[in-house]
Amino acid sequence: MEGSAVAPALPPSLLKRANLLAIEHKELSSRIQKEYDGNIAKRIGELAPISRALEDWEEANTSITELEDLLQDPTTDPELRSLAAEEIAQSSLFLQTHLATLQSSLLPPDPFASLTCLLEIRPGAGGSEATLFAADLLRMYQAYCKRHSLRSTLVKLDTEPTTKTEGINEVILGIDSPASYDLLKCEAGVHRVQRVPATETQGRTHTSAASVLVLPSFPDHDNDDGSAETGTDDPTSDFYINPSDVRTDVMRARGAGGQHVNTTDSAIRLTHIPTNTTVSIQDMRSQHKNRQKAWRVLRSKIAAMRREAREEEKARLRVNVIGVARMGRADKIRTYNWGQQRVTDHRSGITVSRLGDVLEGGESLDTVMASVRDWMRERELEALVADEEAEARRMGKEKGKGK
Repeated sequence: MEGSAVAPALPPSLLKRANLLAIEHKELSSRIQKEYDGNIAKRIGELAPISRALEDWEEANTSITELEDLLQDPTTDPELRSLAAEEIAQSSLFLQTHLATLQSSLLPPDPFASLTCLLEIRPGAGGSEATLFAADLLRMYQAYCKRHSLRSTLVKLDTEPTTKTEGINEVILGIDSPASYDLLKCEAGVHRVQRVPATETQGRTHTSAASVLVLPSFPDHDNDDGSAETGTDDPTSDFYINPSDVRTDVMRARGAGGQHVNTTDSAIRLTHIPTNTTVSIQDMRSQHKNRQKAWRVLRSKIAAMRREAREEEKARLRVNVIGVARMGRADKIRTYNWGQQRVTDHRSGITVSRLGDVLEGGESLDTVMASVRDWMRERELEALVADEEAEARRMGKEKGKGK
């Protein structure tokens, strides 16, 4: 594709990667015609989208190059020139679509993308106002799930003990529809609210915050030791926890919750000793069900920690070598401003002026989340380019040493 005016839109390192993978796809497709192999068939299936996307992108590029040649040729018939000018505009749109498809196909698949998720909300700075905002976020995500037909259930709900507010100290919302993790992972981070609290007598605007954590989760088919039919007993899985590493404490439920509170030892607290990660569940009357929920949450937290540790190490290497950083879950990601009735996401930079629709889980929230997913994809592409270029430099140095 050298010489095309639009080819530079795809970084050379990614184009090289795409070509190598397309060649591998062609070679494996030829091999499997002679003798079937399950592993080869699986690899062909993984490479097929890349090969197809590269072919479409190259065809669109070739079409534009040919049309540009027609326009630049002084002998081209005026009518043909007019048709070429119209077609090049349409082909440019096709090229951008094929480019986006090719770029997405080159990104390593998220191993958690197909999983369900747990969405944890905790109030941050701001006192009781922060607990009220946490409750607003819970209602927003519940409404979003309902509108998108995503099945959601409360795994844990710890409300503000005072009766004067309807705030939340901690809530875990289980979203049990497949691929909900991939859909909602863009919501992880610190959400900030700017508004006049109901208890404010001077009319001053306060700033409060709540953190949202999105954890990958397996469906709830657990045994008491945290193992599951989905393979969490595999020591190589991020979700694997050795039961001997977990201390279990059984307690009496406390706080609001009905007649069973303080009368039965139904509350469960699990502590993962190596990481000192603690999960407490007391929402159900049944100790058995509380134990199952606690194991589900603990596995999700440990899996997220393990993955985050790997990503942090990659990010550290990128910053040291190339300068590509990442946003962590502790970063402020979004502001909800009551006075201006607007919502601003600080990652994609989008601002929408329909605060009410966002809080109702409406289309405005869809718009914000879609912009963030695009932003995340761009950052993933930057990281991929950085990795490819770093690998090319490393190979170059090794090759130089071998001479």
